Amino acid sequence: MPRAGDLSAIHCDSNPVPTKTNPLGVKGAGEAGSVGALPAVGNALADALSPLGIRDIPMPATPERLWRLIRAARS
Repeated sequence: MPRAGDLSAIHCDSNPVPTKTNPLGVKGAGEAGSVGALPAVGNALADALSPLGIRDIPMPATPERLWRLIRAARS
């Protein structure tokens, strides 16, 4: 198992340039790990429901909305 002592030193820099897209000038951080989750789940739902002819799944994909899509596709 690698430990902190096995890794090379890491140097972090800052880029203090405010963004022009909001009044506070703040930028987001940390959402990169969650950005792909929604498309992945949406694609999995589309793949799972494609045999029923369902091609479009409106968001939010709540259980009730999915149930209604499946019921409509079967009728």
